[in-house]
Amino acid sequence: MEPEKLLTSPDLDLTSDTLKSELGRKFSIYETLTEKLSKPPYDISPEWRFYKDGGAWLCKMTRQKKTVFWISAWKPFLKCGFYFTQKSGDGISDLSIEPSVKSAYANAAPIGKLYPLTIDLTAKKQLDDLYTVASYKISRK
Repeated sequence: MEPEKLLTSPDLDLTSDTLKSELGRKFSIYETLTEKLSKPPYDISPEWRFYKDGGAWLCKMTRQKKTVFWISAWKPFLKCGFYFTQKSGDGISDLSIEPSVKSAYANAAPIGKLYPLTIDLTAKKQLDDLYTVASYKISRK
């Protein structure tokens, strides 16, 4: 069965309370993630917007003008998507992250010239992998 996409109404007034209501238990993961990433050395800010082509609200996580990764909300998880060029993703296999994430990245089909690395967050213990990949992405040009 396909996971159910959340935050699909363009008419949502996306406040913290709305996010808490829509995300349920996953809101605490989102809150922990955004709190840590908003501080140095990350300095990443969330920008929620409704995207018609995706039919849902997405959160673009940016550092200055650079998009670090995207968050989409699904019933069982928060999907965090990083995108790398072939050159910028060369070091992914050397990162200290879950082997299944590395394997999925190595086997992912490119989207145009970009290779996706996806982390489906279901628990706070997965945040360390996300922080590692975010640091790596920030360090790449």
